[in-house]
Amino acid sequence: MNDTGLTEVAYLPIREVARRTGVQPVTLRAWERRYGLLTPVRTSKGHRLYSDEEVGRIETILMFLARGVSIGQVRALLERGDGIVLRAEESIETGSSWRELLDETCELLREVAEPQLRRRLDQWITGFSPQLLLECWLKPLRERLDRSPLPDRTLVLSLFWQLLHEQLIVANDIARKNLCKDNKPDKCRIFLLGPPGEEQKVFTLMFGNVLLANGIDAYVFNGQVGMGNLAAIMQKLQVDGVLCYSYRALPKHFVTRDLSTLASELRVPLWLAGDYVEIQITELDGIMRLPFCSILPGATASIIAQLREQLK
Repeated sequence: MNDTGLTEVAYLPIREVARRTGVQPVTLRAWERRYGLLTPVRTSKGHRLYSDEEVGRIETILMFLARGVSIGQVRALLERGDGIVLRAEESIETGSSWRELLDETCELLREVAEPQLRRRLDQWITGFSPQLLLECWLKPLRERLDRSPLPDRTLVLSLFWQLLHEQLIVANDIARKNLCKDNKPDKCRIFLLGPPGEEQKVFTLMFGNVLLANGIDAYVFNGQVGMGNLAAIMQKLQVDGVLCYSYRALPKHFVTRDLSTLASELRVPLWLAGDYVEIQITELDGIMRLPFCSILPGATASIIAQLREQLK
């Protein structure tokens, strides 16, 4: 491209894009050459330049990777347009105040300031609605943590997920006690299922808090679906249905073995909800063909609205 034509649009050199996105130049080049994910323009000397649209595409790629999608699967998802959906959903209610919370969280983690972090988590969980915390803080934070420099990363992140898990357990217990004070005979009860993993437990608990805040009693179970006699447990709890929620892509064995087995044995509705639904729509096709299974697409507010409608 003629260099004079580049002045008409704001283009960024690869080093500036790397600084803004946290993706190293060597990785950006690999995404372009090996996977066909990027199409930067070139100067007369062959230097790569990236438009705002390309930077947005990089951020979308990072969102998919943070959700557990392999880099080899990203192109197909981008061509389907799923990245646009995910980005639009996460722009809800975002602003300077949420960015400040994200900045503060990352700073406390960099300083390994455990007492201050514990106190702030308690303040945020009690001070904000669970839905806003999930969409505007926890999801963006999870993606930012992949690019944030942290001392002893594994240890610090393990500490963070543990602290947040403890806080959410307390919050859910309080929310359930408050919900139990309401003796409505038509109260709905959901068995909330999430895939195993320290981080996944936190997201499932946070979504459980969202359900409780919306008057839906949620029993949270994290672990392998095949562990224990879940059918008997659900019958004892007299649940109205099972909801499998996840922010990240589900492990393949979880879909093909555990979730499929559970879905085939259930005699109550099984709902699939979370970002993995759009990411893994093809892999979930077999499960969705079963009589009691359906998906609840969209962001948290949309999931709750659809769930309420089906629970009537």
